[in-house]
Amino acid sequence: MKTNSAPENRTAWMLLALMAFSVIASSVIHHCFPSLLQVRSEAVAFSRYPVMFLLDLIPIVLAWLCFEHARRTMGFYQASVFLGGSFFFTGLVENIWVLFGRFMIGTVSLVADGASGTYYYTRGFFWWIETPILICLAWFFLAYSCVYAVHVIAPKLPAVLRAALGGILAVIFDLWLDPVQVSAPWKSWVWLSNDHIRIFSIPLSNFIGWFLMVFVFAWFFERLPRFRERFSPGVSAFLFYLSLLGLAFGIFLVQIAYGLITMRLIDTTMNLTCGGI
Repeated sequence: MKTNSAPENRTAWMLLALMAFSVIASSVIHHCFPSLLQVRSEAVAFSRYPVMFLLDLIPIVLAWLCFEHARRTMGFYQASVFLGGSFFFTGLVENIWVLFGRFMIGTVSLVADGASGTYYYTRGFFWWIETPILICLAWFFLAYSCVYAVHVIAPKLPAVLRAALGGILAVIFDLWLDPVQVSAPWKSWVWLSNDHIRIFSIPLSNFIGWFLMVFVFAWFFERLPRFRERFSPGVSAFLFYLSLLGLAFGIFLVQIAYGLITMRLIDTTMNLTCGGI
């Protein structure tokens, strides 16, 4: 097990505390002051508070198991940076899209093309802004598992190829996870976008986003040790997260461009399906 210095441990604990505080604050705002962010109400199964709390414990336990493995593999500091980075990175991208669809898409007719929004989540006990922590933590343990598996299988590949393979592996998992989550019995989120290309009834842009997010995150995480050689633990984590912030908005712009192109070139919706899914 890799040992960390006192400054690294202090930075790691600060990151975890920031995560906890932001989740508690967001959850209070979501449940107690829904009008602030125009939270949508949806009659779905498993939406009672005790049930949602118990359901949220599942990804928390899975994320803890992955975090414990990461701590033993790369040390407490890097494991915390990976967890915090993946949590805030995916949460930021998700929230950009959810809130863009909720507040902005009606004024951007070129992008919306008649759509009433992008998508929104229907349930969750713990939230980060308007994204359930289920999504953020699921992204963490899926991304970590895929990136680690590729690193074990092909350690001699260049970092960019390992990151790309990790992204492809994550998309393979997402291809069968998302159709289940949006099916009638679960309905964990609702798609409002009129994406003209769908796979298993899920917009293709969703899978493009998954690949890009895992790919760029894994690639830039490889640079964290280089930052650490030159800067303090806090500055290294800050530079890594600053890079992720720019990447999040870059991915957003890529998907906007994708939406513009497909809406101009494709008139009817195509759903690549199997067995009517």
